[in-house]
Amino acid sequence: MLSKALLNAAKAFGLPQAEIAAVVGRNRTGLTRDGIDPASKSGELALLFIRLYRSVYALTGGEREAMTHWLNTPNHYFEDTPREMIQSTEGLVRVVHYLDAMRGRI
Repeated sequence: MLSKALLNAAKAFGLPQAEIAAVVGRNRTGLTRDGIDPASKSGELALLFIRLYRSVYALTGGEREAMTHWLNTPNHYFEDTPREMIQSTEGLVRVVHYLDAMRGRI
């Protein structure tokens, strides 16, 4: 169930399966074949990515083109694109915290 939600979120951003697998520390085929345990490190990273997706969805009104643009556009706060930032655990957490602040959750 978690892997399906992760893959759907990645698809909404236009991310290939191999890239999202690297973000959560799994191999591409393992995402669909084995699934993801929410209590594992990969599961925690998947939940963070889904949280990122939900935040960007809310900020853009769910418009896929705007979501993809946000992910691929350099951000002055990060001095990089969010897409590059999420390639590391620290970057993923930083992007999620940024979005939480944007949405007024902190």
